[in-house]
Formats: sequence, C-alpha cells, structure tokens
Amino acid sequence: MIKDTISVYDDAVLLEIPFSACVLYHGRDSIGGLSLGFRMLQWALKELCGERIPERKEISFKTAFPGPGLRDAVEMVTRAVTRKTYDVLDTFPTEAPEGVYGRMYFEVSVGEKQICFYLKPGVIPEKFVLTGREIKKGSLSEIQKKEWRQLKDALSDAVWSIDDMSSVFVIVKK
Repeated sequence: MIKDTISVYDDAVLLEIPFSACVLYHGRDSIGGLSLGFRMLQWALKELCGERIPERKEISFKTAFPGPGLRDAVEMVTRAVTRKTYDVLDTFPTEAPEGVYGRMYFEVSVGEKQICFYLKPGVIPEKFVLTGREIKKGSLSEIQKKEWRQLKDALSDAVWSIDDMSSVFVIVKK
C-alpha cells in the first residue's frame, strides 16, 4: 500500500503531512503536478534520509519545472518557497523531458546531501503536455477544457498507481 503522508520535523515537532492536506492547500487545478510533487518528495527524502525524518528547514528544492501543483506540494511539506530555498533553474540536463512549461528536472537537498534527477521520458503523456500548452494559450473550447480536467485527473491517478517511484526517475547525481 502506498503511504499518503510525509513526515518532517518543524522545529523538533513531528508533522505527518497527508496528501489530502496538500489538496486542501492547493485545490485540484493542477492535481497531476501536486501528486507528482508529493510522491517525488516521498521518494527523494527516503533516498536522502533513509528512515531518518528530516527537519523541514534542512530541505531545499530546485527544479526546471515551475508548475503550480508541484510547487505547492513542495511548499506544503517543506515550506521551501516561504523560506526562499525553492529555486527555478534555467539550466538542466537536455535529456530531461519537457513539461507543459519547463523541464522535468529536480534537485532535492537535505543538509549537505543532494539528489539530482529527472523524470523518464514518456511518464507524462505527450497529449497531456500538448493539451496543457494549448490551455495556457486560452484557445480551447469547453469540451477541450473538460478533456484537460480528465487528463489532469488521469495523470494524478497514474502517479498514485506507481509502486516504485525510483522506476520513473533517472538519477543524475547523488
């Protein structure tokens, strides 16, 4: 069973942050990115810390993908945006696949430990990316907007159906 919480300490107080809290914070507009951000953080923190629960203020995050859902998942768990340890990168490996905007490349640090990785090509369907770009232009019909909502929900479902998140990332540096 996939765990739907992330544990962090906030000034030595244990917080068990459920995905449902991220949904309450962000809403469902970018539910695919929200799901990806949450599951990615679960994986990255486990890779960096093992069973140790990190202190929130130890965590920093960099990405070439400035999507609002992903950003809000990171913020809810780490407060990196508020603490100004969340950065959008201009440089990234060219192998990192494109998102609706930006590239699917990430760097997560806990103290001195860091993992740099990107999403494997094909994890985000091309139709999702192309439809999202059209939506951002504001040029889709109501039917296409409904399809966009369905694509976002389907991406979220797909992310939550992944048993082993390491299978969808390419580690560049650890």
